[in-house]
Amino acid sequence: MSAFRTAFFVLVLALATAVPTLAQQGKVGFLHPQRVLNESKVGKVAQEDLNRFAQEKDRRIQAATQELQALQNELKAGNLSEDETRRKADALRQKLQQQDRLIQESNEEVRVEEQRLARYVMQKADAIMRQIATRQGFTMILTDPEAIGYVDPAMDITDQVLRALDQAGDQPPPKKK
Repeated sequence: MSAFRTAFFVLVLALATAVPTLAQQGKVGFLHPQRVLNESKVGKVAQEDLNRFAQEKDRRIQAATQELQALQNELKAGNLSEDETRRKADALRQKLQQQDRLIQESNEEVRVEEQRLARYVMQKADAIMRQIATRQGFTMILTDPEAIGYVDPAMDITDQVLRALDQAGDQPPPKKK
């Protein structure tokens, strides 16, 4: 029985000294990536670029839609011969398929461009985040707000990263090639 007590005492002593040591080992911080994208100067420029890119894609889709409507109006007018009606109906089907492809491709290109611009901004922010983490003694910086229930405002370095990112005066995101 005394061997059990000794082992139990050693275990309790080890835990009592380990818990404070674990608490002192690391300082955890938090960075909110969406705020960096939305509030930083470079993020705002990237969003403006993305909006222009998306508007250009939308203009192309609208132009194709107008062509489709003109073709549909011709068919509805009924002034065409049977051969012309058949030919125009085939052309309409082809244009509808092209329109669908254009919409899908445009949506995909906008999504890819959005990811590219977000990656660019976050690479800039990441370098600053690492400097702040090193300077302030953080051993870990979390970036997923969905996985975190509460963040002590003292551990949130988002504002610091935003200020440093804006002061860096970096070049705007590169244009899509």
